[in-house]
Amino acid sequence: MSTENRYSDEIKTLADALPEEIDRVRTIQDQFKTLRGIPNVIVEPQIMMMEAEIQAAIKAMVSGDVVEMFNCHESLKGYEN
Repeated sequence: MSTENRYSDEIKTLADALPEEIDRVRTIQDQFKTLRGIPNVIVEPQIMMMEAEIQAAIKAMVSGDVVEMFNCHESLKGYEN
């Protein structure tokens, strides 16, 4: 197997990876939203934090700020299902 073929599936540009990470966190955010109304379950702060980070990532993409895009990508990666 050539080196090119071995890594071709693994390497993504930040321009590809950040929207995927936004979509992944949106899915988690939607899961949190389904928990609204359950007694003793507080999800609003997490939902708002996710939304703020998603909006920051979108703003960074629109402005083309690569450093901020990287920071947002790393921040979004911290959210787990």
